[in-house]
Amino acid sequence: MTYGKAGFPALSKQVTGPGASPVKYDILTALLVTAAQGDAVEARLALRLSLLITARFNWRNGCFAVGQKEMARMWGVTERTAKREMAHLRGLGWISVLVPAARGRVAQHRINLATVLNATMPHWDAVGPDFVARMTNSPEPDEPSKSNIVPLRRDMTLPDNDGTGWAEAAKRLQAQDAPIYGAWFAPLKPLDFESGTFTLLAPSRFHANYVRTHFLTRLLASLTVENRAIRDVQVVADER
Repeated sequence: MTYGKAGFPALSKQVTGPGASPVKYDILTALLVTAAQGDAVEARLALRLSLLITARFNWRNGCFAVGQKEMARMWGVTERTAKREMAHLRGLGWISVLVPAARGRVAQHRINLATVLNATMPHWDAVGPDFVARMTNSPEPDEPSKSNIVPLRRDMTLPDNDGTGWAEAAKRLQAQDAPIYGAWFAPLKPLDFESGTFTLLAPSRFHANYVRTHFLTRLLASLTVENRAIRDVQVVADER
């Protein structure tokens, strides 16, 4: 899934520049919980990127510039390994080259925060429901919904367990915000799960567009907690 800043509520706040929001600590938390909870490769890369952010990331300019020799020293590896790890991070889309290396000057790299958050999402729940709520713009535990959306319908029906994780995700979404669940999530039906993409069927084009625009991050976060094989979610309209 490709996210702009609108895809993650945390990134709608000021992250870089003067007066940057404390959301930077949420980004580091997302990386560090992935370092603790992820598979071996994912955990290693998350930890190493966390160190680069903490030690060398310029929040004002939104980039970092670290030579391979310095990077190898920080990570406790050879320069060859540091070069390979940076290539791996670029391949995952976690970072990208902002200014290529030139004679006497190391390359500057940008961190693609939306891609990083998408990769760390399956592990957010380990931090706590308050963290998930903050990252998905959903009500915190025991906090009443502050939404000013008037539900078009109220359906509290929970789906049967089909082994995809949708039933468990639906329970989580209902517990987070019952009015939003009844209006927008309950009418969704699982349609397909292939190559990491979970597809849900909405009753109308308007319904599908509204969920994609307003709740896609919250929806994906709940699904990935229950089924870490899910990396993307699509909501399509029933055109019948």
